[in-house]
Amino acid sequence: MTDEVTLGSAIIAPFLVVLRESIEAALIVGIMWAYLDKTDNKQYQKYLAYGTIGAIVMSLVLGGGIVLILGQLAGFWEKMFEGVASISATLVLSYVIIWMAKHAGSIKGELESKMDFAITEQSANSLIFLAFVAVAREGLETVLFLAPLLAIDVTGTIVGSILAIVLAIVLSLAAKRQIYALDIGKFFKYTSLILIVFAAGLFGYGLHELVEAAEYAGVGYDADGNPTNFLFSYAWDINPADKSHPLHEKGMIGIWFKALVGYDGNPEWIRVIGYLAYWGWAGRFYRKTFAQY
Repeated sequence: MTDEVTLGSAIIAPFLVVLRESIEAALIVGIMWAYLDKTDNKQYQKYLAYGTIGAIVMSLVLGGGIVLILGQLAGFWEKMFEGVASISATLVLSYVIIWMAKHAGSIKGELESKMDFAITEQSANSLIFLAFVAVAREGLETVLFLAPLLAIDVTGTIVGSILAIVLAIVLSLAAKRQIYALDIGKFFKYTSLILIVFAAGLFGYGLHELVEAAEYAGVGYDADGNPTNFLFSYAWDINPADKSHPLHEKGMIGIWFKALVGYDGNPEWIRVIGYLAYWGWAGRFYRKTFAQY
């Protein structure tokens, strides 16, 4: 039962994020595809397919490379990689949220203008490039986000990602006629909230991994392994002594909260401060910027 719970919780985070990114990529390609259909330029649709496939292959190769690298890391360098990857993913996701908030309402018009130019110039390469960039951006964001999750649980991350991609394809095909008319502003409003939830937890996790890397290096800790830096000390410890207890961070309930919102029963002060600071910024930005949608 414990293994099933662990696998389930390990699947949920990559599943939701990959689903969001996959649907976003499908949405952008779907808008371009529908526009070519609408303007009676179906002969150019194959170039969108070429660019999309190329971006997917590149993302898979990059993801495979990260898995291979992770298999070679241990100790200090493993913790450093996970910490830096988690914080980098948080920064990229934050940039994506900001960019989407500013451009959500104009994405469709911008895409159509670029496609009009490509069609006028009869440039197949331009259409391939447009599709490639649109999908590659989502792919790179996804790979960056999945890097720390792969370090935690390779199997759960891969299974969750595959399930998300399959569902995204099914949903996209089922709603292909409605994609062009979709309210993009509202789509990004609600999916960006999902990203904020995960980004906050990921930021806290990244700080925690850097603290552990510091412990390996003997920085901020005495000879007995006790923290000499206030920020590295535990803010509290509410974990039950029994790890099988449902409310323990590794228990049946706690492990789901850990996967969804970055819950930790004994976080360091730096993790608590970083988590709350990120939510303070993200919450204020979200409320202020997405209010128009």
